[in-house]
Amino acid sequence: MLIIFGKKLDDTKKIRNALTTIFGIGFSNANRICNFLNIPQNVKTFELTETQKTQISTYIKQHFIVEANLQKKVHENVQTMIEINCVKGFRHRTKLPVRGQRTHSNGKTCKKLS
Repeated sequence: MLIIFGKKLDDTKKIRNALTTIFGIGFSNANRICNFLNIPQNVKTFELTETQKTQISTYIKQHFIVEANLQKKVHENVQTMIEINCVKGFRHRTKLPVRGQRTHSNGKTCKKLS
């Protein structure tokens, strides 16, 4: 079982799909990683060699912000919006939809919980 940044990647999945379980890496970034490291599309996680595993982890460390660091950065950005009293910060503070969704007919659970 391959563990990268504290996440256990499933051995039965293809490596491109398994990398998407890491917070901050989507399918396009997983494809970019595998293409850069010349890893074929059909390779499953348990078929990787030790050098390929270390190459993947070092490439991710050098080029991406993932897991706890990314979650911390997102939280800091939300707190900044709340502190400067912008509209998005107000919506976050009152636990309403932030990106322009309507609340008249939808978003009832957001309004009910607050």
